[in-house]
Amino acid sequence: MFKKDNLTGIAFLIPALILMSILIVYPLVNAVYLSFQRQLIYEAKGVFIGLKNYISILAEPAFWQALKLSVIWTFTTIAGQVVIGVAAALILHEEFKGRGLARALVMLPFFMPTVAVTLMWKWLLNEQYGIVNHILRSMHLIDKPVSWLGTSSLAMITIVLIAIWRFFPFVTINVLSRLQTIQQELYEAASVDGANSWRKFWSITFPEIRGVLVVVILLRSLFMFNKVDIILLLTKGGPGTSTLTLPVQAYSYAFEGMQLGRGAANAVIQFFIVLAFIIVYMKTTKRAQEGV
Repeated sequence: MFKKDNLTGIAFLIPALILMSILIVYPLVNAVYLSFQRQLIYEAKGVFIGLKNYISILAEPAFWQALKLSVIWTFTTIAGQVVIGVAAALILHEEFKGRGLARALVMLPFFMPTVAVTLMWKWLLNEQYGIVNHILRSMHLIDKPVSWLGTSSLAMITIVLIAIWRFFPFVTINVLSRLQTIQQELYEAASVDGANSWRKFWSITFPEIRGVLVVVILLRSLFMFNKVDIILLLTKGGPGTSTLTLPVQAYSYAFEGMQLGRGAANAVIQFFIVLAFIIVYMKTTKRAQEGV
């Protein structure tokens, strides 16, 4: 028999469970179902074809190229976010005039709408009237305007730098929060022992923020691997397939190629890749909570 308190708790959970079923469980189950179908976007019902969508996708070099680009995109953006984010946190942790304003300005990119960010950078990087090309030409660093988003060799580098600028404040917020809890007595004792700034960072600061960094890196990896909006709005996976990551490829299959089943199969494959990230993330956070 359930106690009254247990029944009350279950009653409060029911609305959340219903909402999760509608927003998460149903779309996931429907995506798996669609992945076994050959169905175009304008068809009301598809044809069951078993694993043919999966076999076809995994046999294509385009899938493995998209996976490679997804790994490159995730790794480079995470590396940049961590380096710049930690550096910004260390600077903003110090006492200086106007620190509050500096903190607000550093956080601004993360809270800007993605559409506004992409439109702004498209304007700044425009080949004809973009201010970036104008500044570089005035400094004699380039001879002619550069198509930053329209050149295969530059497009990935460009969107990676934009993503780093856009998301490094997330790292800064978390690291800065941890820095503010470190006991100042540790640094004072290190100063008495003659430790320089680098030694203090490596012996005191880094061990203290390491747990936060591990969780942040895993969390950002989940977000960046699944990131589709910023790439889609900036390059649409182009020029050619130079920025076509797996999420953009799934979108292309489903909505540009109108093959819902193929797009769903691509998304399901991504789901299992992300699931591996989630398992690692959960184990890591559990160890951090247990103080391991």
